[in-house]
Amino acid sequence: MAERLWDPELDARPWQEILEWQRASMPVFLSALKERSSFYAEHLAEAPVAEAARDDAWHQIPFTSKEDVRRSQRERGPDQLLGAMQSVPSDAIVQVIGSSGTTGSPTFFGLTAADLERWTDSLANWLTTAGVGPGNVVALTTGMPMVAGGMPYGDAIRRTGATLAWVGGQTTERMCRLLELLRVDTLMGTASFVSFFSDRCEEVLGYPATDLPIRRIVAGGEPGMSQPQARSRVVNAWGAERLSEVMGLGDVLSGLWSQCGSGDGMHFTASRDVHVELVDPSTSAPVEWADGATGEAVYTTFTREATPVVRYRSRDHMRVVGTSCDCGRTSPRVSCIGRTDDMLIYKAMNVFPSDIRDVVMARFVDRVAGPMRVRKDSVDQVRFDDPIPLEIELPPDDADPDGFRKEVEEAVRTSLRVRVAVELLEPDSIPLGVHKNALTYVGEPQ
Repeated sequence: MAERLWDPELDARPWQEILEWQRASMPVFLSALKERSSFYAEHLAEAPVAEAARDDAWHQIPFTSKEDVRRSQRERGPDQLLGAMQSVPSDAIVQVIGSSGTTGSPTFFGLTAADLERWTDSLANWLTTAGVGPGNVVALTTGMPMVAGGMPYGDAIRRTGATLAWVGGQTTERMCRLLELLRVDTLMGTASFVSFFSDRCEEVLGYPATDLPIRRIVAGGEPGMSQPQARSRVVNAWGAERLSEVMGLGDVLSGLWSQCGSGDGMHFTASRDVHVELVDPSTSAPVEWADGATGEAVYTTFTREATPVVRYRSRDHMRVVGTSCDCGRTSPRVSCIGRTDDMLIYKAMNVFPSDIRDVVMARFVDRVAGPMRVRKDSVDQVRFDDPIPLEIELPPDDADPDGFRKEVEEAVRTSLRVRVAVELLEPDSIPLGVHKNALTYVGEPQ
């Protein structure tokens, strides 16, 4: 069934035509960028910028990495608020967006007035794809306005015509009460937060979360909502009629992928401002957008003025689950497999924390009382010679905790060929991730 399209000119345009239209703008964009950014003047010095519209030339344009961004910001000049990648005067920047700093030191990106307008419009498309629009009261649970999921999301919710109820940053008890008092019908938060906040609401309000008017869930910030058992848990816990998985990247645009009401996977919703490609994460070779294809998403922000990125390696590994959809949108639909930054090595085996989470949720979703997380000796630890410590909240009245621990460890071993050491915690031991990643947490416990 066709849905309302925010940007029908591009949303329904054949995907290959969109890619060609975007690529045609690259020579002018890159040439101007070399003049405006000291980083890209050097970075693109030997690149075939003038021929960048051609596939063979485009694939010779060098990638930009997260470390490039960090290094750029460490080596700031006198008029470089945000480092050598900055491509406008500092007084033209009207807003700064910061990363959460969950993997390494935080990084910052800037928006000019024109950038802010483009971001808001693109994010409105992203939210429209997730089913948000006039008549909805949307609870935004982000507690940090400066991050990509803060003020930009608030601006976009208003742009769609929906009512913004920014409940984030409150105590858990007050958030629960606000959902009730403001008659919120749409809950927006991380996958882990929406998965377990329903239990907190029942404790505070004294009645099931299904009795609240929330019927729409928008969940992102971490992989997880493509997993059927996890989705069922959320839908049943809230009595929701629709659950849309979403995904963004503050370095690029805080909303890039969004699930419509018609099919599995998330559509790309930022075509007017961002070029996306798939590459083989090992060889960097291009990967075609085809059903079943997998690769790392690489982004170019070809309209951003303040801090554009060129062929930015996201480290997000995607699987294409479809290249057509009944909703009328023509962009591919993807699921996120995991992040290279999060990948762990158990002896000789690579594993994503999200893979471990999926095994647990598929088999034991009814016995898990809250988020789970991998525990490290240090934030930089990647290799594990001993079983990977896995913290899981379990209800205090569970009849067989030792049996549960052994079952989880065996399920992970047989499914993934890695070993975990389950550590059972009391409910509420792991903070809910209102901004970032508690369900697949990687790093030192907070």
